[in-house]
Amino acid sequence: MLIGINLLYLIPGIVGGTEIYATGLLHGLANIDKENQYIIFVNRESSKWELPEAKNITRIICPINSMSRIRRYLYEQFRLPIAIKKFNLDILHSLGYVGPLFVGCASVVTIHDLNYIALKQYMPFYKNLVLRTISRLSAKKADKVITISDFSKSQIINILKIPEDKVFVTPPAPQSAINKNYHNPGEIKKLYQINCPYIVAFGGGSAHKNIARLIRVFIIISKKYPHNLVLIGHIHPEVRYLIKNSPSDLKKRITITGYVPSDHIIPILRDAQVFVLPSLYEALGIPLLEAQQAGVAVACSSAASLPKVGGKGAVYFDPKNELEIVNTIELLINNKQIRDEKIIYGLENLKRFSWEKTAKDTLNLYKSLILN
Repeated sequence: MLIGINLLYLIPGIVGGTEIYATGLLHGLANIDKENQYIIFVNRESSKWELPEAKNITRIICPINSMSRIRRYLYEQFRLPIAIKKFNLDILHSLGYVGPLFVGCASVVTIHDLNYIALKQYMPFYKNLVLRTISRLSAKKADKVITISDFSKSQIINILKIPEDKVFVTPPAPQSAINKNYHNPGEIKKLYQINCPYIVAFGGGSAHKNIARLIRVFIIISKKYPHNLVLIGHIHPEVRYLIKNSPSDLKKRITITGYVPSDHIIPILRDAQVFVLPSLYEALGIPLLEAQQAGVAVACSSAASLPKVGGKGAVYFDPKNELEIVNTIELLINNKQIRDEKIIYGLENLKRFSWEKTAKDTLNLYKSLILN
């Protein structure tokens, strides 16, 4: 088979979980499939984005800058089909919610979640309308739709009105499962000026990540415990403003790392006493799996798919209830037995997720389209 992978949406370091999904799936396919050929369509921003080193993987750089979403959509709908015809593809798999509506070959689209519906209040109206419209059309025109959790599958079926037998679930795995060559934790803590003991969370540039509420929770916890707070990655402007206007002694106890390479994440997580995921919406919650991979006790939101994904390997809380978040974090700080128990359950839970399994399920789906 000649398989096209549409990564025109991918802006490295910006698109978050969908970048992890693309990385993991491609590495998984490279590991298990030496027979089929893969043509990877990328934008200018991803021209040097790391692809697996495999003879059956070819990068095609398309003359489009995807920071302009509208230009990308236009290129995807009108120019990408020309390239698909040129390469005589058997299948095109679009990994970022939308794909060309007329492709001339079998097509698959991955719709990770319906966050543009569930979180529409956090997205500009025009941007939301365009994404909602094109994503819905992409799902209806595609031969198959892939999503990452049963929770998202049920939403795609019920909200987008896609037939159940057209939607397949292929859960992703932790990013750390791709590269296990971790740096020394001591060196990493020195690099980011992290002091123990600390609580850790992923920052995230979106308001639904609920980090502003976590800051308010930390203000309460900081009065009783010596812990610092480490936020991995970039943060939403509201969070930055909240921290900037906090008392100086509190600001000194909050570390914002900014962009963190993937091989630095596990060492940062591993030395934390508690990992917190306060998100208001997650289709899967890869950060939860990352924390379990690192062997850190997890305090986790009970929203959306998270309890099913994390299993027994976390203590859950209502993400809108600050007192409940405080109590959950304090429980894990004070009770070593529960921390150790959740870490053991977390490592056991991880056995359900692997990029090789994701790749096998995806490849089987490709084959079924060609055989039928």
